[in-house]
Amino acid sequence: MAENKAKVKTAVIIAVSLVAIVVSVLVIVQAVPKVRLNLADGGTVRDGILPEVDESLHITDVPEGEIRYLINKQIVFDGPYSLGDVMLENPEACGYDLQFVIYNTQGEMIYTSPMIKAGQYLEKDKLTAVVKSGVYNCSYSALAYRDGKLMGEVNGVVNVTVK
Repeated sequence: MAENKAKVKTAVIIAVSLVAIVVSVLVIVQAVPKVRLNLADGGTVRDGILPEVDESLHITDVPEGEIRYLINKQIVFDGPYSLGDVMLENPEACGYDLQFVIYNTQGEMIYTSPMIKAGQYLEKDKLTAVVKSGVYNCSYSALAYRDGKLMGEVNGVVNVTVK
């Protein structure tokens, strides 16, 4: 009888250990692509305005307290690990530092930009998550920060194509 209790106790310990291992592996597998992509060379935030954009599209006046920016509404990536033409511009007249986050239709974050200060732009960058080939109607948030504190956000939609 004591031997059966010991076997049951051992079986329970093994089952709990296996569940813990499986959960740990799933967490690691989910994190690995994001870590790999974040460490890969992405785009570079530069001072100035987006090149090759019609001069009339650049924003020169932003009323106090408003969030205004330029964003490419048709972002194309040649593959899941390639640079895509995100084309983000934070106008010099904007009173906020901006960070852009793009979500797929399931609400999963697939892209996060570096912080873009007023008077800077980011022409190309890589996705934050691995995304299969396809065309996706995504939502985005432009998060506005002042002195490191989130002050507000603007939301919209963009199409993301991964070839």
